[in-house]
Amino acid sequence: MGALAPSSVYNHPDAVAHPWRWAAIHALFIGGLGVVNVVHWRLNEDARAATAHSDERFRSAFDEAPIGMALVGLDGVVQRANAALRTQVGDDPAGRPLIDLVLASDLAGRPFPTAATELELRYRDGRGWGLWHHSRLPGRDGEPEAWISHCIDVSERKRAQDELSWQAHHDPLTGLPNREQFLERLGGALADRQRHVAVLFVDLDDFKVVNDSLGHGAGDRLLSAVAERLSRVLRPDDVIARFGGDEFTILLPGVASEHDALAVAARVAEVLREPLVLDGERRYVSASVGLSFSAPGDDGSDPQALLRDADAAMYRAKELGKARCEVFDESMRRHALERLDLESGLRQALHFGELRLVYQPLVTLDDERVTGVEALLRWDHPVYGAIPPLRFVPLAERNGLIIPIGAWVVQEACRQLAVWGDETLVMSVNVSSRQLGTTDLVETVRSALDEAGVAPERLCLEITETAMMADPGTMGETLIALKELGVRLAVDDFGVGHASLRQLRALLPVDTLKIDKSFVDGITDDADDAAIVEGVVRLAHSLGLRAVAEGVETAEQVAMLRAWGCQTGQGYHFARPGEAADVARMLSAVPTVRPGA
Repeated sequence: MGALAPSSVYNHPDAVAHPWRWAAIHALFIGGLGVVNVVHWRLNEDARAATAHSDERFRSAFDEAPIGMALVGLDGVVQRANAALRTQVGDDPAGRPLIDLVLASDLAGRPFPTAATELELRYRDGRGWGLWHHSRLPGRDGEPEAWISHCIDVSERKRAQDELSWQAHHDPLTGLPNREQFLERLGGALADRQRHVAVLFVDLDDFKVVNDSLGHGAGDRLLSAVAERLSRVLRPDDVIARFGGDEFTILLPGVASEHDALAVAARVAEVLREPLVLDGERRYVSASVGLSFSAPGDDGSDPQALLRDADAAMYRAKELGKARCEVFDESMRRHALERLDLESGLRQALHFGELRLVYQPLVTLDDERVTGVEALLRWDHPVYGAIPPLRFVPLAERNGLIIPIGAWVVQEACRQLAVWGDETLVMSVNVSSRQLGTTDLVETVRSALDEAGVAPERLCLEITETAMMADPGTMGETLIALKELGVRLAVDDFGVGHASLRQLRALLPVDTLKIDKSFVDGITDDADDAAIVEGVVRLAHSLGLRAVAEGVETAEQVAMLRAWGCQTGQGYHFARPGEAADVARMLSAVPTVRPGA
């Protein structure tokens, strides 16, 4: 191909489409340096225009971004802030060090800014340090002149997280720390081996009576008032927590001695002795307190162990009469371990056939004929032997085992009633408040009656006065359903609660009133007890209820009860609780009469 003439370069078809490229070719072709310089100038001008256009697009995107953004120099000074960030922080932070805009403690000692950093920081706004941002500084890419900090407002999320964290570590009723936080604080105190640590376990006495008689709303208000009072007597470093129910725990870190810890326990007792005004009425509460102590150098001290020891001491205070403080010792540890062993064994007692029923007759006072029997639960422990009901029934109530155990008692009592075969005999069975609170009690009773082939009116369910009044609405619905099933209902241990007989009769469909043994005991030598029992018998009759006296032990008591018109008695004067065979012999020896005859 021959050489191209200069004019032919611009006449080439590609020259029209790519003029600057062909201009360069032409410059080389003719060897003119001036033309080459012109070409480079024109190319650089285009690059500068493109860069300026890109910068303008960046500035526009930066300024209009919906999230807060700051252009930060390598010296940490804000060079530029967009509109979103200026709105969030309330002013223009340009020209100020970025570190001055945030709460320094949130940096936790880290240098700022750092490469490839993501932090959640509090920025200052018009209300103080209340605005949380998630800030991200990208790492260096080559040697940039500035970094861009992306700031996203996460204040609402942080508030939600803080609320969830608070709920996880505090009791919602009293606002006190809960069990988890208390154990955490206790662990921290024990980690300091140079300090004494004491724990008080505080359990209100007879709080269930308040809950049962006044309702759970009043009980909650009482707990809140107690929490406020206990907080009043503590030092700034002490920690009080609501452990659950009516139980409170107090951590005394750095207490000087066991004697000083006992002084705090005394202040707790003193502040609780002051009356509380609840729904316009003065109420009095007391507490049983257990104290455990850890001195510097004690081996094996851990939060759970120290708390367990204080709990054991509290149980000892309960056993010794309540409203007192006991200090933990090794005998309590053995007692606590035995209690845990009993609780564990109780879970297996049904499976291994260790539970059984004994029966105590109920007789008419005019001719002392057997009209019924009460089924009483017994536990024959393979190691400890016969365990008294007062010892294991509260354990069953506390851990919920009373539900399956109670169902077994109803089934076994109905089965035995069918075995005796006497169609006039009534079987009485105790039912706890925990059982009344379940939805399947009615079906449990119905199934037991059907399986045994026993008429419903031959079964009498005994419920304590306090259990009946715990939640009259809910309990009443269950009792009405049982009454519709055809079973009899009795108020057991009447007089130890706070309800009146007329109130019980108005709320609940009861048939029988059992007068508590504590009143019957004194009728022969205490005029007040005698007046109370006589009055209750007469009132029961006026309401159409049958009266049964519990704990009858002497002929003199029988004579007085008979004179007042009490129809039925139960107690050692007639018979002690016995095996089914003993009752069978009594039934064969003494003819029964129909109830009400």
